Amino acid sequence: MESILINSNAHNKSSFYRFFEVLTASVLLLLASPLFIFGCILSLIDLKENPIYSQIRVGKHNRLFLMYKIKTIADHSMDQITLIGKILRKSKIDEIPQLFNVIKGDMHIIGPRPEQPQYVDEFLKINSNFSLRHEIKPGITGWAQVCLPKAKPKDNLDKLKYDLYYVNNRSIKFDAIIILKTIKIIITLNSN
Repeated sequence: MESILINSNAHNKSSFYRFFEVLTASVLLLLASPLFIFGCILSLIDLKENPIYSQIRVGKHNRLFLMYKIKTIADHSMDQITLIGKILRKSKIDEIPQLFNVIKGDMHIIGPRPEQPQYVDEFLKINSNFSLRHEIKPGITGWAQVCLPKAKPKDNLDKLKYDLYYVNNRSIKFDAIIILKTIKIIITLNSN
């Protein structure tokens, strides 16, 4: 399979950009705090377990980190999403804790979605270019998410071309387009 050249000069994440991103994540966390608290209460009532969980994901340069989410699956029943969990996922409320990952520096607001190590290993066996998406930090949302909003983890190789397009062409303007498309998708998915 042919190799893909990554443009390392595209949209360097300067210290100003980092400051702006932390500020944005902090403001979003503050604004979303009622939804965050509501989601945690619903999860706690539904599952009777700690409503926040962390999961190992692969970040920039294959560094492992803990990604935070609101729990939508009981510890004892893997892959069985509860009714409340489905609501939290559809509304994206379960993703709010990832703003803490942005503040910590593990993630960007925009970038390829971080995957679990076993999925990364699986996809690398099929396409070695999958590792190129780890040239930048992963994001809460990204070009692949807005182009293929209903994709599942098994669709990651389909999403790869969008992730690599973003890695090569990222810019503040492109990030703004992704944010606007993300908002539109959240509104559209929740109105159906």
